[in-house]
Amino acid sequence: MSRRALLLVALLAALPGCDRLIDAQIERNLSRVDEALLRSPDLTVVLCGTGSPLPDADRASACTAVIAGGTLYLVDAGPGSWEVVDLANLPTAALGGVFLTHFHSDHIGDLGEAVTQSWIAGRTEPLAVYGPAGVADVVDGFARAYGHDVDYRVAHHGEAKLPRAAAGAVAHEVVLDAAANASAPVLERDGLRVTMFRVDHTPVSPAVGYRFDYAGRSVVISGDTRATPSLVEHAKGADLLIHEALQSKLVARASNVARSTGRERVAGLASDILDYHASPVEAAQEAREAGVPHLVLTHLVPGPSNFLARREFLAGVADVYDGEVTLGSDGLVFTLPARP
Repeated sequence: MSRRALLLVALLAALPGCDRLIDAQIERNLSRVDEALLRSPDLTVVLCGTGSPLPDADRASACTAVIAGGTLYLVDAGPGSWEVVDLANLPTAALGGVFLTHFHSDHIGDLGEAVTQSWIAGRTEPLAVYGPAGVADVVDGFARAYGHDVDYRVAHHGEAKLPRAAAGAVAHEVVLDAAANASAPVLERDGLRVTMFRVDHTPVSPAVGYRFDYAGRSVVISGDTRATPSLVEHAKGADLLIHEALQSKLVARASNVARSTGRERVAGLASDILDYHASPVEAAQEAREAGVPHLVLTHLVPGPSNFLARREFLAGVADVYDGEVTLGSDGLVFTLPARP
């Protein structure tokens, strides 16, 4: 801490009533978790990572929170997303499951933090991690990486505060058949039904999306995918479609600029990603075909950071879709009121 900062702290501490102000702030911090979300009859969705592997100071990597039936769930846990979850005041001790769409690093990088920090927050049983074939390898890898951390915390705080039995995660592999539109039930609990379905992120395979049905409302989360009939089929009748989006014109332009300045490797990497993501217009076409009234774009490549970039990102969307369109941002909340 700098001398100026130390002096400021000393001055504040000397002010009358400063202790009361500090204690009040501490109390606000300790009570900031929104427990009311767990008592709500509604289906609540929070965007906790709308970015991509590209660095973005305003966006964490892929993560969407769903609160239903008194439990918090996450779809993916990309790097930086756990901090967004925590700062959104979500009830992290009630984290009941993480659903992984595939195993690219920008979708799993904070899985260890989700497991560990929800345990520290008060989770009392192992965390369920659902995913397609390969999920056990991912869960086991994080368990090994965080194993010493668990030992340190239990030794320091004791089993009564941090029970070792609740520290880890349990992988639940969901098997899909080979059909391009294959789906399978994943979870049914407290009125919530979660369905996994295959998407097309070739050469990444398996890659899946998820549909959450609760209290007469539905939200579909695409995962990473190019436009595919499977997504349309499984989004039919949903209230909200949260769909990844890559602005292909902007990425192609970046590739061309890189090539013109002699950055061939960067140009090649940029052009490679064009063929396994959906554009905003393609996502809008899928929402229209599925009859979904509200499309939310996430996993934004590149992340639009100003008005002009946002306008360019959404170019052509209104020509193919007349529903509501939201360009996702970290911390954005959607509440779908329960239907009788």
